[in-house]
Amino acid sequence: MKSNYWSKDYKTSKNKFNECLTVLSNRGLNVEHEELNINEKDPYGNPLYIDIVWIGNKDADKLYMSTSGIHGVEGFAGSAIQLSVLNKINDLPSDTALAFIHILNPWGMSWLRRDNESNVDLNRNFLPQDETYSGFHSHYAKLDPLINVKRVVSRNDFFKLKLFFHTMFYGKTKTKQAYAEGQYHFPKGLHFGGYQLEKGPSLFIDWLNRKISNIKTCVWIDLHTGLGEPGEDSLLVDLCPSNQKYKHLQEQEFGKRILSLDPKAGIAYKIRGGMQKGIELLFPNINWTSITQEFGTLKGLDVISALRAENSWTHYGKHNKGNLLNHWSKKQLLKAFRPDSQAWENKIIERGMTFFNHSYNYLLNN
Repeated sequence: MKSNYWSKDYKTSKNKFNECLTVLSNRGLNVEHEELNINEKDPYGNPLYIDIVWIGNKDADKLYMSTSGIHGVEGFAGSAIQLSVLNKINDLPSDTALAFIHILNPWGMSWLRRDNESNVDLNRNFLPQDETYSGFHSHYAKLDPLINVKRVVSRNDFFKLKLFFHTMFYGKTKTKQAYAEGQYHFPKGLHFGGYQLEKGPSLFIDWLNRKISNIKTCVWIDLHTGLGEPGEDSLLVDLCPSNQKYKHLQEQEFGKRILSLDPKAGIAYKIRGGMQKGIELLFPNINWTSITQEFGTLKGLDVISALRAENSWTHYGKHNKGNLLNHWSKKQLLKAFRPDSQAWENKIIERGMTFFNHSYNYLLNN
C-alpha cells in the first residue's frame, strides 16, 4: 500500500507539512511555524519557502532537530520521513523541543535539481568564518573535463566506462574525495560551493540565532538519499574512528551503521562547507550529536552519471520553462534520488521512523 507521506512535487509536500502542523496544534502541542521566503518561484510561478516548525517548550534546553532537502531533489524522501514522524507526536517533556526544517532548498526540489538556483551545492556552502570561498581539490581539475562537459550529453556516451577507468588509474579514494569534497572555482560544475553564503543558509542561520540560545544539548539528523545500498541507511558523522564519541555512538548506541566521513573508512568522504559542521562552529556551547542519515538508491556510477547529464542539460540545453523538466536527464536524476519503487519508499519510511525513535530516546537520556 502506497504511503500518503510521499509527494509528487514540492508544493504538495509543503501543503502536507502545513496540514500536519494543524493536526499537531489540535492535539494541544505548542506549535510555532515560520516560513522563510527565499524570493524564488517554482515552475508554476508560486513563491518558495523554507518551512520551519518548533514544537514544544520555547525555553527547552534539549532539542531534536530534523532537516530535509538541502539537496533539493533529495527532499522527497526527507519530507516523507518528517511527515511520518510528526504524525506520531503526541506530547513532549517540558525540557525538550523538536525543530523540523522542511526543505532547505525548495528551488532545487521544485526544479528537480540537487543544487540551488545559483548552481550551489548548499551542503558545501557553510564554510567556517576563517575560510574563503575559493579553491578545489588538486585532482578535481583532472575530473572537470569528464564530469562537467560543456554540451548536452547523450544517453550513451560511455561516461561510466570512462569514469571507471579513470578511477582504476588514479585510485578510488582520491577520485571519490576530489569529486565530492566541494569546489569553489568551477561555477557550472558539480559540487560547486558558491562564492558566498547563499540566501537559504543565511535565513536558516538567522533563525537559529533567534531560537536556540537556551539549548544545551542537540541531536540533529540531516536526511539525504543517493549514497549506499538501495533502501539501506548509513549514519554518517564528522568524527574520526578513533574519537571516543564515535566509538560510543557505534559500539553502544547505533551500531555499525555509524560511519566516519573519512574516505578511507567507508562509503563517505570529507567535505568542505558542510552544513552540520558549519553550524556547530557557530554555536560551540551546545553539545551536538549531528548525524547524516543517508539512504541508498542506485549504484554510485549511476548516481554520478545522472548528476552529470542533468547538469549539462541545465547549463547547455536549449530549453524553456515549458520543457525544462521533461528532459530525460531530469527523470533520470529523480530516479537516482527517489527510485520509482513502492518497496523502496516503504523501507525508507520504516527505517526513518525507527531511527527517529532511537535517536530521540538517545537525546532524552543524555
